[in-house]
Amino acid sequence: MSAVRKQENSDEALRVVPIKKQAAKVTAESAATKKQSTSVAVVVDEAVVLPQLAASAAASRVEAQVIDLDRIIGEVTNVIATTKDHYKCIMFTDLESSTEYKRSMGHTKGYMRNRLFCDICEDAVRQQNGQVVKRLGDGVMVVFEHAIDAVMASLLIKRGIASHRKKLKKVVGSMNYRIGITCGYVKEIPGKPKDYIGHAMDKGARIQTHARRNQILIDEIVYGLIHTKIRDYSDDILIGAPKNVSLKGVGVSTLYEVSPKQLGLESSLSARMRNMFRS
Repeated sequence: MSAVRKQENSDEALRVVPIKKQAAKVTAESAATKKQSTSVAVVVDEAVVLPQLAASAAASRVEAQVIDLDRIIGEVTNVIATTKDHYKCIMFTDLESSTEYKRSMGHTKGYMRNRLFCDICEDAVRQQNGQVVKRLGDGVMVVFEHAIDAVMASLLIKRGIASHRKKLKKVVGSMNYRIGITCGYVKEIPGKPKDYIGHAMDKGARIQTHARRNQILIDEIVYGLIHTKIRDYSDDILIGAPKNVSLKGVGVSTLYEVSPKQLGLESSLSARMRNMFRS
C-alpha cells in the first residue's frame, strides 16, 4: 500500500515538475520575444524620425536631362524687354549688428529682434501708402508713389522706435538702424512677390549703408521733390545741411539728413555723443 502511494507521489512529482519547467520556458521565450519586438519597434521609430540622407535609388546619369538654357534666357529676356519703366521712390531700412547679435544672443532671439524691426517698418509703410517689396532679413525694401510719403514713413519709424526704446531694450536689447531714400526709374519685374531693378534701387541701398546709427538720409532728388511741401511740417521736421558723398558703384551724390524735430539730427554733436554711450 505504501508502495502504491509512493508510486502515486512519484507520478504526481513527475507531473508537476515538467509543468513548472515548461512554464519557466514559456516565460523566458515570451520575454525574449517581447524584448525582440521592443528592439524592432525602436529601430522602426528611429527609421521614421531620422532624415533619409541617402537616395532611395541611384541617379541615372544617362537619363538626366540637360538644363534648357536657351529657354531660360528667352524667358528672362522677354520679361525685361516687355516691362515698362516706373518712377518710384525707394526706401531701404537696415537693422544694425544683426549678425553679431545672433552670434551672442542666439538665433531665436535674433529672429525675434529682426521680426520686430521689420514689423515696425511695415506698419509705418502701410500708414503712408507704401508697398513692401521684400524683407531683407534684418530690414525691408519699399517703394512709394510719392517722395513725401517715403519721408513721412521713415520719420514714423524713427518716432516709433524712440518712443518704445525702453520696452524694446527689455525684450531684445538695443535696436539701432539706418534708412536711405531716393527716387528714380525702375523696372517692375512681375511675379509673386514682385521685384524691382534699376539704378535707383542700387543707389537707395548705398545711401542706407552710408547713414550713421539711427539716421535717415535722402538724396538731392528726394530733397528737390519735398522741400516745398516740407514747409507745411516745418514745426515738426528738421533737415540737415547738404553733404556731398561718394557712393560706391554709384558716384557722387548730395545727401541730407531728415529727423523729427524733438529727436534732433543724428549728425549733431550731442546725438553722436549720445550714440557713443548707448548700448
